Amino acid sequence: MSGGSQSDGEKSSSSDAAWRAPAPVAADVGIVAALGIEVGFLIDRLTNVRKYSGPHHSVVEGEYGGKLVALVVAGVGRHAARQGTQLLLDGHHPRWVFSVGFGGSLDPALGRNALVLPSEVLDLDGVRTTLEQPVPPESIGLGTRSGRLLTVDQIIRTAAEKAELRARYDADLVDMETSAVAAVCEARKVRFLAMRVISDDATTDLPPEVAALMTKPASYQVGAALRAIWRRPSRIKDFWALHEHAQEAADRLAVGVTRLVERLA
Repeated sequence: MSGGSQSDGEKSSSSDAAWRAPAPVAADVGIVAALGIEVGFLIDRLTNVRKYSGPHHSVVEGEYGGKLVALVVAGVGRHAARQGTQLLLDGHHPRWVFSVGFGGSLDPALGRNALVLPSEVLDLDGVRTTLEQPVPPESIGLGTRSGRLLTVDQIIRTAAEKAELRARYDADLVDMETSAVAAVCEARKVRFLAMRVISDDATTDLPPEVAALMTKPASYQVGAALRAIWRRPSRIKDFWALHEHAQEAADRLAVGVTRLVERLA
């Protein structure tokens, strides 16, 4: 058999070029999430799904309600969210970007599985961004409401911590990514909004082991959960409850986000 094979350098160059190639059509909506568990049900609702794989992130692209949607699972925290948003904008050029995922309640009136379409996002440095609400929260149904979202740099685990943040910032809920996504979109002049589903209410303390797992990717979570259960078998109920609650929240989020996509002009 004649003919030469590609060198390692040529293969790497070819792979990099394929990753840099833009999507053939600009997306209507780009979605940034931290963890796969947050958006699994959402991806299930997309049709004609395809995947663009890169060295650090993959982008899932599909269709919903006559719109093209591109979604990246960026990882936890502001730095990861910033990188994921930039990648999404560079490769898929969405008209809108959504920051979606789980959030922790600071407002006792916001119970688990409540949906929030924030009207304002702020961070611990006091930077505030007013968010567009082209779709009224009440039109989404499911009791969706507006609120002020505070982006923090670590899991807020105890009811006392939540109460302190509520008093200091007058915020309704917390997450760890939205302010970074908003900042990138503002700099790039891309329209932006957020949707969060409450995964833990304002009066609940998260067990330390469970809280730590919420910031880890799935591959890490399985091994860490097994180790934690081995050391403290009583925690198995906590892990099982976390899994069930996360599934419920993700399903609720998927319904809310798809309704939001449908109602965008």
